[in-house]
Amino acid sequence: MKKIDCLGDFCPIPGMKAKVAMEKMRPGESVLLVSDHSCAPLNVKDIADEMGCSIELEEVVPGVFEITISKNYPSPHEA
Repeated sequence: MKKIDCLGDFCPIPGMKAKVAMEKMRPGESVLLVSDHSCAPLNVKDIADEMGCSIELEEVVPGVFEITISKNYPSPHEA
């Protein structure tokens, strides 16, 4: 799994890096984004929703978030 290190990056950088990664992902692929910026989880979730991806969020230590972004397979009615 590819890791995107956004430690020390302020918004909108984590979201922009996540979007670039999502654009390159194929269905079933995942990336791990690590950020210490408190608004990153919400921003990344909004972008993921728009791009057909899902996220799993874990705050691994106070203020440090690991966001696993997964590209979803299209539903049968979208194919």
